[in-house]
Amino acid sequence: MISKTSLRRLTAALAGGVALGLVSQAASAAQTKSFVVGWFLQAAHSYDGDCPDGINALPEDMFREEFKGVGVPHDEVEKIMSGFKGGISTPATMSAIINRGRVDGKPVNAYNYPTSVPDIGFHEVKGKFAYGFNLDGKQTANNYEDPDSGEKGVDNNYWRAMGCNINHRGTKTERPTEWDLHWDNNRDKMPAWLISMTAEDFTKDGPVTVHFYKALERITRDANGYVRADSTYRIDPDPRWQNTLNGQIKNGVVTVTDPGEVHLSGDPYMLTELDMSRAQLRFQLNEDGSIEGVLGGYIPWRRVFFVYGSSGYSEETMIGTDLPGAYYALRRHADAYPDPKTGENTAISTAWRIVAVPAYAVRVEASAQ
Repeated sequence: MISKTSLRRLTAALAGGVALGLVSQAASAAQTKSFVVGWFLQAAHSYDGDCPDGINALPEDMFREEFKGVGVPHDEVEKIMSGFKGGISTPATMSAIINRGRVDGKPVNAYNYPTSVPDIGFHEVKGKFAYGFNLDGKQTANNYEDPDSGEKGVDNNYWRAMGCNINHRGTKTERPTEWDLHWDNNRDKMPAWLISMTAEDFTKDGPVTVHFYKALERITRDANGYVRADSTYRIDPDPRWQNTLNGQIKNGVVTVTDPGEVHLSGDPYMLTELDMSRAQLRFQLNEDGSIEGVLGGYIPWRRVFFVYGSSGYSEETMIGTDLPGAYYALRRHADAYPDPKTGENTAISTAWRIVAVPAYAVRVEASAQ
């Protein structure tokens, strides 16, 4: 027989569980599906001919050009680079590479002062196709066409700036090395990102509401190392990380009808914060319950550069991105939100490939955190 005390505790526990509530149990007859993001990557679309000026040189060769650009004599450059073998440097060579910038003729850290190194010029992607969306409503000869949707006027200057680096090359099925490494190494440390969608009937065409949330927990993996499906995550009640976009379902594809904003806290070595404006998306509802597609919008270009710059020497020598070159390329191709004082654009158009698996998203009150 259950005592009155035990009965009160059981009743309180059940009431608490109902108060928390699964997002997937939406009010009324509407259906809600929730997902946890397994992959978040630059939406790469590489193909023969999209870099007619060639693939950018590896940092070892760019180091030589940058040393020469700041006035280091050829013989001294070769002496410095003789200590660089397969990405491993002698202490003297490492110090020279890190401090290859020059201010008033004196060596300075090129990662702290990227403009202390001359812009030797990244090659840009000039092909016809790239993933993304027409973010500004315009269509010019400089825009792309999305290879899947056929949408024209696509704005994706992040791909234009960085897509001719060998470590950014990739396709829909082959992940680019740069983002594969950053995301896979850091998703175990950062809060999980959640997506919830609410519609009357996911098997029919009609309106849908898409929510992006930050979880309180990190992801969990299965025995194969993939993000485990059907795990439960608590939604962070902080309103800064709760985002809503209005869209529609048509033929099993979710798109946004009212571009908005997406803000998610991330990780300093991936994206400190996803701070996206004029966000649009296109997600395919798969038969296995997962979703896959593209999220696009404008984000501050300096946040993107921080992904590279925060790793410094390791980013250059092990992953292969020349940091001053990336700084100049991102600044040069920034295409939105001009600074009112300088007139320089502060944001760059981007597109990101997202793969997410089914999950349970649980709401909690801020006081219960």
